[in-house]
Amino acid sequence: MNIEVEVKVQLDSLDEVRSILPKFGKLIKSIKQIDEYYVPCHRDFFTHKPSPVEWLRIRTNPDTTIFEYDKSVDRKEGGQDYADEYESEISNPEEFRKILEFLDFKKAVTIDKQREYWDCKDFEVCLDKVKDLGYFIEVEAKGDLADTKKARQECIKFLNKLEVKDCEEKRIETGYPTLLLEKKS
Repeated sequence: MNIEVEVKVQLDSLDEVRSILPKFGKLIKSIKQIDEYYVPCHRDFFTHKPSPVEWLRIRTNPDTTIFEYDKSVDRKEGGQDYADEYESEISNPEEFRKILEFLDFKKAVTIDKQREYWDCKDFEVCLDKVKDLGYFIEVEAKGDLADTKKARQECIKFLNKLEVKDCEEKRIETGYPTLLLEKKS
């Protein structure tokens, strides 16, 4: 299990941030990712408002396919504090999709994005161009995350260094699947 603390902000474009990022880290890779989100027949994760607290996903990268279950842990003051992540590589994605179908899991939404991974020492930065949604930056704290509130504040400080304006106020508390489902409804 991993603990994930991240801050996500929508941007008008990636150009300005992309020009500043080399001062703080290096580009690791740029890849296309397809994320397929599934829900069991007995419980639709996406009906939980304001956003899901758990989700199942198949993430297809150029070199691997991962099955992941995430469960959010909420702050007392509201919003997601962090997510517990469980993941496993899938050797035969088509067979795995058939198993989910036989078990009555339904695909809820597919997210198609171009993602850049940047290593910025204590942070992993992702620049995303998400089909039908736009441009986003995610800053994830790396390392010992015993104090998740402090880790989140450090992510916000780093976004400020990257000159992302009003990042705390513009922070997006939900994931791409919820954003896309809301846009389509």
